[in-house]
Amino acid sequence: MTDQPLTREKYTHGHAPATVRQHGRRTADEAAAFLLPELKPGMRVLDVGCGPGSITLGLAQHVAPGQVIGLDLSRETLESARANAVARGVQNLRYEEGSVYELRFPDASFDVAYAHQVFQHLREPAAALREMLRVVRPGGLIAVRDVDWGTATYWPLDPWIDRFIDTHMKTFARNGGDPRMGRELRALFNAAGVTDLQVSAAVWCYTTPEDTADWGNSYAERLLTSPMGERAIEYGFASREDIRAMASAFRAWAAHPDALWAFVHVAALARKPG
Repeated sequence: MTDQPLTREKYTHGHAPATVRQHGRRTADEAAAFLLPELKPGMRVLDVGCGPGSITLGLAQHVAPGQVIGLDLSRETLESARANAVARGVQNLRYEEGSVYELRFPDASFDVAYAHQVFQHLREPAAALREMLRVVRPGGLIAVRDVDWGTATYWPLDPWIDRFIDTHMKTFARNGGDPRMGRELRALFNAAGVTDLQVSAAVWCYTTPEDTADWGNSYAERLLTSPMGERAIEYGFASREDIRAMASAFRAWAAHPDALWAFVHVAALARKPG
């Protein structure tokens, strides 16, 4: 591993308000559905890369009075997550700033370690998985879910949205991540020597007017206001005019009565050898 684990990654999505707002709509009931049946009251859970904490809140409800810790690198996003938890009166939850590569917890100090849409952004996912395993007790659970951008499909077709998908994947790779991480999770977990591995998949599918409007308009805003667009320009994958054209295409798609967007998300659930 290289030095400075807290700063060496380039988060493709960034923490622009449009990104955090969209991520804040995620729930444990959907994003952690593959894990929830295994959770029991009193468990201690670590949520790595928790972002605005909407999933973390759901995990805390499922294991109460057990403790949940949400970990993220964005101090500003964590402040918002803390305020939300306080407003909801959730007392078995706390948030900390930190890196998955250097977890500031003793060995075997959690029953469960969970990460949603995190490994796709990492240069060293195997090292991250080893560190998550370190802090889980023998027999404890490791749960990871990631997208596979190689499965993205949509309608009606638009050359600028095609250009976005190509540019987005190139930017992901240049940042050191892997936009197809979902399909690699089984291999990653097998290499880590876990037991009782279960791999499943689900499809995010946007087909209602409300869903397509939210997805398309959010991506348009993210292209114009976050590193998603800025780094594509920096790397020479697109011009600013190209980014504006992609954003306009997303807005037009968002309002189309036939709009559909879908892609596959893969989840891996396993136990640390006992």
